[in-house]
Amino acid sequence: MQGKYVYVRYVMYMYPCPNIPEAERVDCYPDAGASKDGCVRRGCCWSPLNERNAPWCFFPTNHGYTVVSEGSSNPHERTARLQRMNSPSLFGGDIQELIFEAEMQTSNRLHFKIYDANNKRFEVPHEHVKTVSNNPTTPLDDTLSIRKEPFGLTVKRSDNNKLSAKLPSHNIYGLGEHVHQQYRHDTNWRTWPIFTRDGFPNGVTLQPAPAVTFRTIGGVLDFYIVFGYTPEQVVSEFLELIGRPVIPVYWSLGFQLSRWNYGSLAEVKATVDRNRAIDLPYDVQYTDIDYMEDKKIFTYDKVKFAELPQFADYLSEKGQKYILILDPAVATSKRVGNTAYEAYDRGTAAGAWVTYSDGKTPLLGEVWPGETVFPDFTSQKCIDWWIDEYQRLHTEIKHDALWIVSRF
Repeated sequence: MQGKYVYVRYVMYMYPCPNIPEAERVDCYPDAGASKDGCVRRGCCWSPLNERNAPWCFFPTNHGYTVVSEGSSNPHERTARLQRMNSPSLFGGDIQELIFEAEMQTSNRLHFKIYDANNKRFEVPHEHVKTVSNNPTTPLDDTLSIRKEPFGLTVKRSDNNKLSAKLPSHNIYGLGEHVHQQYRHDTNWRTWPIFTRDGFPNGVTLQPAPAVTFRTIGGVLDFYIVFGYTPEQVVSEFLELIGRPVIPVYWSLGFQLSRWNYGSLAEVKATVDRNRAIDLPYDVQYTDIDYMEDKKIFTYDKVKFAELPQFADYLSEKGQKYILILDPAVATSKRVGNTAYEAYDRGTAAGAWVTYSDGKTPLLGEVWPGETVFPDFTSQKCIDWWIDEYQRLHTEIKHDALWIVSRF
């Protein structure tokens, strides 16, 4: 009976496997331990290859979603409701109903979004990223077409029908947070984690079709596709979306020196003087978090860095600039001598910290100074607190710029 049961499961999960090129396979078993039995249990196709990196277990056509309804009252917008197809679950917790929204924001920019139809997820507010502000000359249907079963998208240029969803070339760049050996990426089955430096589950695979496969455990899928015939045109369109950057001050393009743990201001000055003595090109000097009192932000060590408030003037005598490094995490402990840590106390009174779901209890972590809370920069109360603390710091310690650490 056990053998018969296994056979029934095998028949139920098998599905006619598409004859697709090896370079276009989408991995159905990205985790370790892929095998024929495991692949079949997932309702996927098993076909071993001599190619080591290409997936042996890949998706058939019965995974994904089906379009059950569509709607639009605007030629530049489209919505659709999606239902998950009846197929085995790969990892569990599958969302059964999705909403798809698309809008042609300009003639050279498409925005589309896919999210849970029944459960709202937090989304970071984009105060600088605008929706459709005027009527683009290109209707959405000229650029985007939808396949209903399984749900899929085709994105193409309206002028020459050149595809941009399936990549037109191997010229792929970006994908930060990693050490990359070259600017243009290798598309021979290379997988990079995203939103984390050293692990999965979120990742992106570059494959030789050429194509890109994004893999995520959930959340809101929010994409912008910008069109351009040159890198310059693409960058220009991207900047129109997010806002154009401030032109940096000229001195910030110069030679800069930074290290952690100089130990004292005397050692920093000795470093400055040694480099001046040999006429080393040298425009900017930093001090890292060791200038602080017990690594508490908005403070300085009044013993080892007692003359820090005057250090910027010492540098400016020779045309040099001074930058402070600042970590946003805020210690919960007292200052030296068990005195009040004013920046923490003022932030607590203002309600400036990231909290648990109750909206009241601060989320605690551990960073450089020990136990810390974290500023909630999505809150205006936190923004007001931060501006006030920084103005106090700049009044106390003269400096030319900040390096704010973005990750802990």
